Amino acid sequence: MNSIFIEGIADAGLCNEWDSFVEVHPEGTIFQTSHYFRIFEKQNAFKPIAVLLKDEAQNVTGVLSGIIQYQLPSPLKNLSSRCIVIGGPLVLNNDPGLLKIILEAFDKLIRNKVIYTQFRNLFDMNSGISSFADLNYTFTDHLNILVDLTQPEEKLWKDIHKQKRYEIRRADREGLSFKSISTPDELERSYNLLSKIYKRVKLPIFPFQVFQNAFNSLFPNEMAFFWGAYLEGELVGTMYTLCYKGRIYDYFAGSESIHYNKFPNSLIPWEVMKWGKSGNMMLFDWGGAGKPGIPYGVRNYKEKFGGKIVNFGRFEKIHKPLLFQVAKSAFKLSRYLK
Repeated sequence: MNSIFIEGIADAGLCNEWDSFVEVHPEGTIFQTSHYFRIFEKQNAFKPIAVLLKDEAQNVTGVLSGIIQYQLPSPLKNLSSRCIVIGGPLVLNNDPGLLKIILEAFDKLIRNKVIYTQFRNLFDMNSGISSFADLNYTFTDHLNILVDLTQPEEKLWKDIHKQKRYEIRRADREGLSFKSISTPDELERSYNLLSKIYKRVKLPIFPFQVFQNAFNSLFPNEMAFFWGAYLEGELVGTMYTLCYKGRIYDYFAGSESIHYNKFPNSLIPWEVMKWGKSGNMMLFDWGGAGKPGIPYGVRNYKEKFGGKIVNFGRFEKIHKPLLFQVAKSAFKLSRYLK
């Protein structure tokens, strides 16, 4: 079995094989494709990284891709580095032997580059717990909410909390309109809106270049869509979504607090779900709902749109324990620097 290590830049010739494997894998997600990898290329704050397995016939048998994030700029970047892996690893036939091989290869590649690594599972990984445990990864519970878009629209609407249904109807009466963001200028306006919102709530947001890359490469291939709620022509709320294999992922979203009483945060998700259903999308993935047993306002908001709560959890490994506390502090500080 041959392991191929990819750092920073993905070879174009290899990407077709890589993406073909993810496309046919039952648990393949956009986050394990080269398409997602490449929107983070040539970024100072990020370094995409991946391991591909090939058998003796040079067929891809495994993919594991993550993004190294530097929460602080140089010269502190190496003291604030973490690797986030979403939706992986993927191996042929979910073979436990291949899973062990690709995890060991990835761990060897990443362990001296970051303070810690976190796997954010998008499917049930119970069968892989022992393989992760052998490499000293710990499992923690983490919730998500999935909305089945194959249901009739009437059922989707009925499953929404009555207060949210009122707010959606009220948004329409208040004159809010909903549409796709389809030009670079509109994208920049929506990003400026999001940046202001995330700064206010003290959360980090990716640099504009990442979303610009997604707009230029994923949007034309219907893998990313950008949405806006407008009041008298003014953008007052937005949502960025990734789309792949019938699944819509809520990626980033927010609205102007001054317009909360017009309910853009209620209108946009419902309109996106309706859009997805009309396009034969099967699932709306809310992208996380916090830890069970711990109050979380975002989860309360998302639950009101119906759907099923799942607990696929996360795996995490601290590679440099002495620097981990520094990294945690750096992450908090980075909220004020971006």
